[in-house]
Amino acid sequence: MITVRSLPSLGLVAVLLAACAGAEARSDPALADSMARARQDSINRAQPGYIVDSILPIEEHLRRFRADIPVPPVALRGGAPTRDSLVRRFVAALEARDTTALATMLLNRAEFAYLVYPESHWTRPPYRQAPGLAWMQAVNANGTGLARLLDRMAGRNLRFTSYECGTEPEVIGENRIWRGCTLRVERAPGDMRAMQLFAGIIERRGHFKVFSYGNDL
Repeated sequence: MITVRSLPSLGLVAVLLAACAGAEARSDPALADSMARARQDSINRAQPGYIVDSILPIEEHLRRFRADIPVPPVALRGGAPTRDSLVRRFVAALEARDTTALATMLLNRAEFAYLVYPESHWTRPPYRQAPGLAWMQAVNANGTGLARLLDRMAGRNLRFTSYECGTEPEVIGENRIWRGCTLRVERAPGDMRAMQLFAGIIERRGHFKVFSYGNDL
């Protein structure tokens, strides 16, 4: 019977965060510390007397969020040219326990700041939310989801056979987000099932990336 060596969740998250920083820092210095800053922001919010700048306009929130991103991205990068190839790359990376590949195929902070957030429902009522808070929530979901993937699915042959997503994507500006994606894999020896291993795929101008690693594990 093939088993995956179990590691403590915090250790898995630490491995993931290091992989994310290392994989992107070469091309996007802003991402290397984005998760650390998001965690620090969460700590700050818990302190007595913390004041949320809710009166600031979204434009100012976005200007501050983008301040340390040196080169605005004009397209998604690091994913795949088709949805099928992205899914195959994801499965291969999971089987190989390749945290660098898993990190680079995930939507990053600069892409979120310039290509996703400005066209999203977070910029207007009733869903208005500052980009820093929206990104922090994404970071938390990704960290938890990837830790579970590494702990419960990685490092073995998943016997992937097929996948399917919702019949129609959610269209947000130039972005198309495919939700409800399930992959048919072997959860355990002899146990084939359809599983949600990530929470969507984003497509923009013919390039595809994982939107979030939230999952049902």
